[in-house]
Amino acid sequence: MALELDDWGGSGPLLHFACANGFPPETYRKLFARLATRYHVVSLRTRPLTPDQAPEALTTWQELGDDLARELQLRGRSGVLGVGHSVGGTSTLMASAANPGLFRAVVALDPVLVTGPRAWGVRLMKALGRMDRTAIVQGARRRRERWATREEAATAYRQRRLFRDWDADCFNDYITHGLVPADAGDFRLRFPREWEARIFETFPADPWRLIRANAAPTLVLRGERSDTLLPEALARAEQEMPRTKVEELPLASHLFPMEKPRETAERVLAFLDALGPVDPGSAPEL
Repeated sequence: MALELDDWGGSGPLLHFACANGFPPETYRKLFARLATRYHVVSLRTRPLTPDQAPEALTTWQELGDDLARELQLRGRSGVLGVGHSVGGTSTLMASAANPGLFRAVVALDPVLVTGPRAWGVRLMKALGRMDRTAIVQGARRRRERWATREEAATAYRQRRLFRDWDADCFNDYITHGLVPADAGDFRLRFPREWEARIFETFPADPWRLIRANAAPTLVLRGERSDTLLPEALARAEQEMPRTKVEELPLASHLFPMEKPRETAERVLAFLDALGPVDPGSAPEL
């Protein structure tokens, strides 16, 4: 299974961005444009966006980290700057932990990490084989997947809490690239809802075991209002990984890269700039 890398431009050291579940990379265009002022930005076109990939084949998020590592290594890359949002942040941490030297540094933007009662709840549901019954999985499976026009979808989405605080450009990019023409003349979700549900369903029972060996300099950035990465999980991330610092972005939810793309980019750039000079290497094979 070969996966493609999309090139978002820029020059300098290679920066790979791993996206959140349900959102095609174009959703982050505004963030990429700012990062590309200093880095060469690429993103892996993951299994849900690759034809003929079956959701049932995915069994754990560790495989998403393996996909990322394999594709970068096939292109002869090491010392990459790894940035990821949500599941993309978690899978980047997993790839770094399993492949020392692959990443020069990691920035995880509101990664999906749970501890305490939430972690016990996940373990119980997985032990019972009931992850498919969880609210988040069921919600993804019920998501409306077809719209008569993009405008109809935009009108409906603007009324949802999920999109309420989005930057206007990011919202428009999602509407433009998250919905694609269908055979019947309408529009369908580009990121299949079956894949979105499967990714939620395969969250690992113990994500900490899969990331604690990450030894790259790491920033974990939490949205102050995030209901995904809770404060206790943020604190644990700092304890579990030896070279990790943690920060919060004020007045921001789990989707802060789409709400505050400029502020998010500045936090990422400030952290990476503080690392000192990085060998830009050669351009990736795309």
